Amino acid sequence: MTPALRLSAAPLVAALVLSLAACGSDAGKTETSNLARGLIGNMIGLVKAGRSTADAEPSAAPTPDQIAAGALESFAGPLMLVTIEALGKTTVMGLYGENGAMRTYALPSEQSIILRDGILAATRGFGHDVMSAETDAVAALILARKDGAAAKVQRYLDSENVERPLPMDCTIQRADKSEYEVAGLTFSGTQMVEVCAFQGQTVASAYLVSEKGVVLASRQWIGPKLGYITLQTLRP
Repeated sequence: MTPALRLSAAPLVAALVLSLAACGSDAGKTETSNLARGLIGNMIGLVKAGRSTADAEPSAAPTPDQIAAGALESFAGPLMLVTIEALGKTTVMGLYGENGAMRTYALPSEQSIILRDGILAATRGFGHDVMSAETDAVAALILARKDGAAAKVQRYLDSENVERPLPMDCTIQRADKSEYEVAGLTFSGTQMVEVCAFQGQTVASAYLVSEKGVVLASRQWIGPKLGYITLQTLRP
């Protein structure tokens, strides 16, 4: 198991900051654009607020940049900067295991995330976890950086500990090329926005995908209880 830092409070979400170009007049694209802008605006606001806090309070808890830099210096192997927004916590997770397109990143506390081609497939140890997910159809569009529509399913345990599926109908839209910087490292790629509808609700996720079809950073919806998780590659 690759060592990883323990969960640590941080004053901001070191999020992928995206800028989405204006979409066409098509109603579906307009809805996607509006939702994406709301998602992106939230991320930008968190970043600005966190940086202002860090500047004003030098003795405050370490920023995600500082957490990331410390992890890169201290730990070998693939690393991911992870923020569970509902918990207000930022940490670095090390690669625990790999099987084909599946990668598991974990903490010594056994909290973990499982990604399939960079798309969230499951979480463990956070409460209200995603038990499993079917993401192949949306991943095919996201990794190819193509517009389209696809279905996906996320599964959760109910009050009787029975796994229940949550089917979603998703629209994938390609946006501008962009880049982000963390701990002095710069990553660039194409922005992809995923908007999924289910049970009268709509949620949006954003991905930065490299020219090689690798998800470098993302802000993905875990579920109705945990909300969003932000993931940033530190070391592939």
